[in-house]
Formats: sequence, structure tokens, C-alpha cells
Amino acid sequence: MINKAKVVNNHFNLGDSFYHIATPAKFPSHILRFRNDRAAKLLDLDHLSNDQWVKFFGQFDKLPGIEHEPLALKYHGHQFGHYNPDLGDGRGFLLAQFLDKNNILWDLGTKGSGQTKYSRGGDGRLTLKGAVRELLATEFLTSLGVPTSQTFSIIETAEELQRNDEPSPTRSAVLVRRSNSHIRIGTFQRLKYFKEYDNIALLLNHLSENYFTNLKSKKNKKILAENIFLESVQRIAESMGRIVIAGFVHGVLNTDNFNVTGEVFDYGPWRFIEFANTSFTAAYFDNNGRYSFGRQPEAALWALTQLGKSLDEFIEENIIIEILNQFSKCFHESLKKHFCWRMGIQDIDSKNLNEIITILLNESEKNKIVYADMFYDFYGGKDSIIDCIKTNYGKKYKINEFLKVVDILKESLPVKGVLEKKYQLDKNRQNLLIGEIESIWREIDQNDNWEVLYKKIIDIRKLGYLLESEKLVYL
Repeated sequence: MINKAKVVNNHFNLGDSFYHIATPAKFPSHILRFRNDRAAKLLDLDHLSNDQWVKFFGQFDKLPGIEHEPLALKYHGHQFGHYNPDLGDGRGFLLAQFLDKNNILWDLGTKGSGQTKYSRGGDGRLTLKGAVRELLATEFLTSLGVPTSQTFSIIETAEELQRNDEPSPTRSAVLVRRSNSHIRIGTFQRLKYFKEYDNIALLLNHLSENYFTNLKSKKNKKILAENIFLESVQRIAESMGRIVIAGFVHGVLNTDNFNVTGEVFDYGPWRFIEFANTSFTAAYFDNNGRYSFGRQPEAALWALTQLGKSLDEFIEENIIIEILNQFSKCFHESLKKHFCWRMGIQDIDSKNLNEIITILLNESEKNKIVYADMFYDFYGGKDSIIDCIKTNYGKKYKINEFLKVVDILKESLPVKGVLEKKYQLDKNRQNLLIGEIESIWREIDQNDNWEVLYKKIIDIRKLGYLLESEKLVYL
């Protein structure tokens, strides 16, 4: 008998110390713009008609088995280094949870679904452009092997929104994401702030039962806290390594934007880099470059340090420091592993990788070496590199310091089967720079032409198929 996904109410059962009941907005119209049947299949929801889809994910009728109204989750967090006790789900809520056929827990959470207790004067809405941008980010990150939330649904809602960072009035939408968790570092920070140590213990048990099911010693709270903290450090370090190799800049890595389970989520002013530049920022308001491309691992370690402080009633300080010291090792292991995966090569020496990364960061922009192009040009290692540098196009790799990169990678051997994909990969080179994103949005905004977006999603998914990203992330 084939197991089926089933609705559960696990987060609701934690009690109202963890959420506030929300009332969804009533929108004047519901136009289904995107439904992610690939993500829905995991939850056995891909069979829904479009009308049913809109009822559940735009009008927020209860899915069968849901025992609660939407839950606006409670959390605090550091925003650009400053602690904010007035956070919480201000324009979203936890709609439903599912156990898939493999007994893995998934959340369906909203964005732009109306005001909640935590809206702080905001309208609780999401711009359609913001929804489109989040869809593009999650699809491309997935294809590049980064664990991320999946954009599950986008429904245009026919309201006119005023925004300072977009030409206004602008179109509105409600988005639903599928995520492995919405338990943030900021969730623990809030409980620590109010000294709710019993609820921290309750949340640790919840994590061990639902997300860190591999952990033992669950009866000893101190050992459990140590193990969960270590697991979070390892998972977030792993994600950071993949993000860097993907050339992604999240933009706002505040502690409320870190899931303790390691998924990357909640995309605002994100960007993919054109050239490897440590100081490149995605957010126009990040004046000091706190979350620049090169400082993202530092931001992650800082956020994890705040998680450690939130657990200091359960973990001794020297153990917290010892666990945090694992971050660098895990990050560099992830960086190396994911570099090789994206390059389609067998293992590379860590010292050689460090030299490659250093040269990339110093020389890429100066010599107009597009970051993503290098991975396509050199995909498969030795033979691909030799073929590339023989051409006029490949001459750029033989100038200045980049010749050292060529010399190192010319010794690399392909992973079995990747050279057979090289031709298809060259025909489907995907990148996602700001110019293309704006072009896609203009077609939607000015001409109501969605085909350019849909074609881009198809092409991005084809890239993921060629790279076999499904071996690294859940689809």
C-alpha cells in the first residue's frame, strides 16, 4: 500500500505561546497566476482543480483535517544587529502542515495574506512584483542545489498598493510557500526574552520529534539542546556554503530570517551576482554592507551565536563556543563539495579551492568574468577547460591571475556522466541577473504577458534536471 500525505496540527498543538490566531484578508478578486504542482505533489495536493486551489490558497477555506484558524507565529529577532521585540508574522501565517509519505513534516505558510496583531501599521499585503521575484529566487536556488522554501502558489488579488521602493500604485498578490519549517532563530530569542524556559524545552522536544528525528538522548534536556544546536549550526553552515557557490545574496539575513532547520527563505531584496565581489549588496538600505555577498557566512555565524545565547539555560557557555567553532569547518566542507558539484568534477584540494575563490573575488569583475559563466564553461573539468581556452571566447581565462585557476582546474576529472550533459547544458545556460528580472516584470506589468515568466521557470527547471539537483533538495 502506498502511503499518502496527511494533514497534521503539530504546531497548533504547541499552544498559543507560539502563535496568535489570524484573520485572513478578503480580497476583491482572485486570479491564479502560478500553482506549483511539483511542490504540491509531495503533499498530494496536485489533483486540486484551479477553483479548489483558489478556495484553499486565496480565500483560505480550511483544508480537510485542519483544526485551527490561521496561525500568526510569534518571534523576535535582531534586524541589522538591533534587537526588535515587536516582530512576529505581520503579513503572513501558518496555514497548514502536512506529513508526506516519508513522514517528513512540511508547512504551508502565506505572505501578503492580510494584517495580523504584528503588522505594526503595515497593510499586511504583498506586491505582485514581490511575489514574482520570490518565485524566481526559489526556483533558481532549487536548481542550483540550495535548500529553500518552494513558492507554492501566487494569486493576484486586484488591490492597488502604495510602496516607497516601487512605482505606485502597484499590483497586489498573496503567496503561499512550502517550507520544511517556520521555526526561526527569532522564535527561540522571543522565548528567552520572556524567560519562558519551559516553552524552550517544549520547542526543543517539538524539533526532535518533527525535524531532528535522528537525534538520540531526547530525555536529557541539556544533551538534547546541545544536539539540536549543533544540528542547526551544521545545517545553516551547509546552506551558506551552497549559497556562496550559487552566487546568491539574500539581502536581509536578520535572525528572524533564519530557520533553525537550515532552509533559506523569505526573500525580499535578493540578487544573484554578476561578478564575484565580496562587497556586493542586494538591499539598497544595507548602507554598511552587513549582508553583502562576502559577509553572509559571518552573518550566519552571528545569528547562530544569538541562538546559542537563547539556549544558555540549557547549554554551558564553553559548549556553546565549542559548537559554534564547528561552523567554519562545516561551511568550508560545504563550499568545497558544492563547488565540485556545480563544476561537475571530482574532489578538489581545499588549498586549491581557497586559491580559486580568492582569485575569483579579486579578478572576476576586473576581467569581466561572469560568475555563473565560469561554471558552464568549465563544467566537467579537464577536457571542457582545454576546449574552452582554445577559443577566442575562452581567451579571457588566460589573462592575469585567472591563468592559475585554469592550471588548477585542468587537473580536475569529471564526475561520471557529466560530459554527456555538457552540450545540453551549454544550450540551456541560465542566470538570473537584475536586468532579466526587470524585463520579465515589465512584460507582466505593462502587457500582462506571463509567458516570459513561465518559460523562464521551465528553463530553470530544465537546468536543475541536468544538474540533478533533486539529489540535493526536495522537489
